[in-house]
Amino acid sequence: MKRRRKTKRPNPFIYYLFGFIVSFLSFAKRRVLFTYRMPDGREVHGSKVREELVKVKPPYIIVGNHHSLYDYVFAIRAFYPRRITFIVARKLYLASKFHFFVKMARAIPKNLFQPDIQTIRQSFDILGNEGILALYPEGQIVINGISKDMPESCAKLIKKMKLPVFAIRTSGAYFCDSTWRKCLKHGIIDIDISMALTPEKIKEMSIEEIDDAIGKAIYVDNFAEQEKTGYLYKGRNRAKGLENILYRCPSCGSEFELETHKNSITCKSCGCTAEYTESAHLSWNKSENFYPHIGEWYNAQRLAERKAVEADSDYEIFIPVEMRILSEAATVIPSGETNLQIKKTRGIEKCGKGVLHIRKCGYTYSGDFFGEQKEIEFDVMKVRYVPYTPGDNFQIYVQDVMFAFYTIDRRYCAKAALVMESIYASQSEKQQPVI
Repeated sequence: MKRRRKTKRPNPFIYYLFGFIVSFLSFAKRRVLFTYRMPDGREVHGSKVREELVKVKPPYIIVGNHHSLYDYVFAIRAFYPRRITFIVARKLYLASKFHFFVKMARAIPKNLFQPDIQTIRQSFDILGNEGILALYPEGQIVINGISKDMPESCAKLIKKMKLPVFAIRTSGAYFCDSTWRKCLKHGIIDIDISMALTPEKIKEMSIEEIDDAIGKAIYVDNFAEQEKTGYLYKGRNRAKGLENILYRCPSCGSEFELETHKNSITCKSCGCTAEYTESAHLSWNKSENFYPHIGEWYNAQRLAERKAVEADSDYEIFIPVEMRILSEAATVIPSGETNLQIKKTRGIEKCGKGVLHIRKCGYTYSGDFFGEQKEIEFDVMKVRYVPYTPGDNFQIYVQDVMFAFYTIDRRYCAKAALVMESIYASQSEKQQPVI
């Protein structure tokens, strides 16, 4: 039997060089303010944060909220020169434009929203070798700037290891480089670091209590934080890209009639217009202020989809898509009453065009699949979360395989994700035992 190679910590030379360069470049157009709330109640700021954090000897775990692509860099900057091993989505490790750097940094890949024994073993390797492990329990970059919940539980790992847990809470980064943005915006970012859990506390807590404590430690409502600080986020074309996450007009209720121009988003059907201001809030052209910011607007869309799903027992939608697949190895996955053979792919491979039929009883892709006509079925109860890249694609994960759906109308990604999450929530409630 082949012996498993233990996961190594990041190479020192590469990490120090790479960490310095990336930190310098990413902070060139931002003002990042660090605060460390020490266990004894004192607060330190600026360069003193790093001085105090370096005094804490590894091993330990870092958890953080995930509202920006640069969250990894903020952690590197705060704890530098300590070497951090990050847990990242497997698609970043295998097929993103950053995969070379991710592998070079010896990050640990993980299947999103799926049990992953390999990831757990590699995490134990790092922590057992007096390393530092960093993870982001939200599992994906938050779309609307308000923390929702933690689909990726880290409590079992924390309970098993009984090591100190630092929470790194980032606010403001969402306004500078969120996933829907087309270009970087200038502004101030606050990084608050604290020791969320000590080994002594962990011993006394249950798995549920640990998850709850972590959730509270990294919860961020970026809009509420901006109202406290008054920070402004300047730049041209501030609203560009919003049409890829906002699709329902709050005035007339029409869908996919919203378009952006410079700093405004407008409904072509009724003319309702909102300006995305430098405070990251909305200023409406009508007497009624529908939503103060896009966070509430997005949540209103989620609520509308949930009501639509629950009101119609025969709810269904059809989405024309191009499907692509990412699979690290040859895999057999369940598809309805049969099994589907998935080959190992070279990165994310195109496999065909078809239609995704979304119903309460299940999701079915019908169309071309590597030159054959197939019907691929997905279990509703296995698709709790649907990560998506605004204006590009949404994904369904089954075991080690990622199915990426590129909609013909790229604005449809947000609706598809919210509909499927609403179906899961509705169906799971029905399955709850009556007490």
